[in-house]
Amino acid sequence: MKKCEKCKTPFSFRIIYKSFWGGYKNFACTNCQSQYKFNTKDRLIGGLVVGLTTFISFIIMNSFVFEIISKLSLGLVAMLVSGIFLSALSTSLFSFELDKKPNK
Repeated sequence: MKKCEKCKTPFSFRIIYKSFWGGYKNFACTNCQSQYKFNTKDRLIGGLVVGLTTFISFIIMNSFVFEIISKLSLGLVAMLVSGIFLSALSTSLFSFELDKKPNK
């Protein structure tokens, strides 16, 4: 797990995950309140997560012969589960940098 540059406190999985799903919002270290932001490559990782989630959902939806409502329900559940799983796996790939801008 990544650590704060100032106080060496590890970032919690929960903070990173919430910040990722909140649109790459800046987050603060729980110990020293230093502000961190996502690097630009993390948006590519997020895009891959969404793309893979959509692809997995599409494959699962089309591998069963159901009525349209059942297929859509199955696709939504598959998208939800795979999205949560893939984004949880991808949090270890993210990198952060100190936000040099003052808070407003």
